[in-house]
Amino acid sequence: MAARSRSRVHSARSSRGREWAVAAIGAGLLITGCSSGGDVSPTADPTIGGTAVCDEPSISAVIREEVDETYPGATFVSLETFECVDGWASARAAVDTNGVVVTTAFYLQAEGQFWVPVPIEEICSTPLEESPAPEQIYLEACGTPE
Repeated sequence: MAARSRSRVHSARSSRGREWAVAAIGAGLLITGCSSGGDVSPTADPTIGGTAVCDEPSISAVIREEVDETYPGATFVSLETFECVDGWASARAAVDTNGVVVTTAFYLQAEGQFWVPVPIEEICSTPLEESPAPEQIYLEACGTPE
């Protein structure tokens, strides 16, 4: 099952392109962090099977891999905050980009026992009422709809 997950994560990442990576790191310069301490309860998706564990080691590992594969020249420094809601996670992580450490937002969705990064554009491309992301995650990623 691990090989299956890796291919899903890789294909999701490889479809984003460099523009998104640059925009996400640039947006990270504007983010000042949040005060969530993280929820350590597991998040299950019964349609796929398994349970994605919402804890610091699990979330950090996915974000570290995301930074390594998606942001050329950037380095994961630390997980600052995270929160899990209904099979989704939002996190803030410190990322070193050429000697400058910026706080960057990451959004993950549980697929069985694995967390898969989801681009902010994917979350915000639909109205709140149609989004698969929970309202709390949507509003954090996209802001309040007008």
